[in-house]
Amino acid sequence: MSSTLISGGRVIDPAQGLDGNFEVLVIDGRIEKVATRAMLGKVADARVINAGGKWVLPGLIDPHVHLRDPGFPEKETIETGLRAAAAGGYTTVAAMANTRPVNDSPGITQYMLDAARRVGAARLVPVSAVTRGLEGREIVDLDAMTQAGARLFSDDGLPIDDERLLVEAYDRINRLGFAISLHEEDRDLSHGGAIGDGEVARELGVHGIPIDAEARRVGRDLALAIGNGAAVHIAHVSTAESLRMIRAARASGANVTCEVTPHHFILDDTAVLRCGPDAKMNPPLRGRENQAALESAMADSTIDMIATDHAPHDPASKNEVSLRRCFPFQPSSPLNAEQIDALTRAANGVVGLETALGLAMTLVHRAIITPSRMVELMALNPSRLLRLNAGTLAPGAAADITIIDPELIWTVDPATMRSKSRNTPFAGMKLRGRATMTIVGGEIIYQASNGAPQQ
Repeated sequence: MSSTLISGGRVIDPAQGLDGNFEVLVIDGRIEKVATRAMLGKVADARVINAGGKWVLPGLIDPHVHLRDPGFPEKETIETGLRAAAAGGYTTVAAMANTRPVNDSPGITQYMLDAARRVGAARLVPVSAVTRGLEGREIVDLDAMTQAGARLFSDDGLPIDDERLLVEAYDRINRLGFAISLHEEDRDLSHGGAIGDGEVARELGVHGIPIDAEARRVGRDLALAIGNGAAVHIAHVSTAESLRMIRAARASGANVTCEVTPHHFILDDTAVLRCGPDAKMNPPLRGRENQAALESAMADSTIDMIATDHAPHDPASKNEVSLRRCFPFQPSSPLNAEQIDALTRAANGVVGLETALGLAMTLVHRAIITPSRMVELMALNPSRLLRLNAGTLAPGAAADITIIDPELIWTVDPATMRSKSRNTPFAGMKLRGRATMTIVGGEIIYQASNGAPQQ
């Protein structure tokens, strides 16, 4: 029997209504007890982890990452992605299906799970494609994918355009007891767009993607969900109009959850002027009013969870050579036709596993959300979406634990990232709050030393 005592920390577990100084006793990889020092009494032969001055949280869970494996080893592998997750404080990540080949068969799911076990870092939850090849024509063998280990279904990266197929997917996935996650995009409206429509797009001379490209599809898909009971999850919400429709759909009985990414609640579209392709994603960054709406929706519980949408890309995919001299953008040197084309074609997405916690902590330090609410957004609610017995430090739960120093000030340095890619718009940003230890099944998978990350 192995035992570990995490001592002296502030334990925050909204599932149990806990927020205070408690001891956490782990025996054989599971939570044995959370109690005050006086109530716990003496614990013999336990390894002691001193968490004085730190927060002890249920392990963070990311419901939306792209690990690019199989198929894109130049961008990320399961090993590098899961080690990046551990360094960011994540004990579990849900890996999307847009790999090559697509995760639409039990064999690919098994490959991903086997690779994750060999790494021995964060846990991997496979997300199955909804349709074969992400082509939107034929629903995958949902039963087989569930038996193989999938716990969420999504064609993320592409919308599901066929309404009848989508309704059938709603019904069949719901009967299995799982949720469907939707990438909401009207491609007729977004076609040819580079960044969000607005003043920044006009300043750069690129075609903008209107808010309706997201909101119109959110409205359609939630209308289809009202009354049928299907668990529908809206990925990477970026507009106030989408939030309005989510609230309305809930009021009408839809079983809908939604997520927001740190890049959407921290940045607005002016970040593109500074960072160029490293601030290009889908959905795009929006104007300040939409960013503010996302902040408010996190505080009032309209938004259920924070997801990184970790999207690693190599420099060639981001057209960095063509665009290197264009950013930070100078109005005196407008983009030429070749550069406009390069920005438009640059791959969408940013890495996020190693920065998300620090960015979420900015909202805590600004009193936009409470520490307990942050844990709901980053552990409890994602565990519910993925149908996991996690997101809590309740007795009997797996000892997946994140310990953070809420006051640790650090600077985002892409050169030190565990991810294989470096495409971040947060390079050089000073953040306050960082994971110092990540524990999975009672085993330490990441530990910082003297404020400097070690693994």
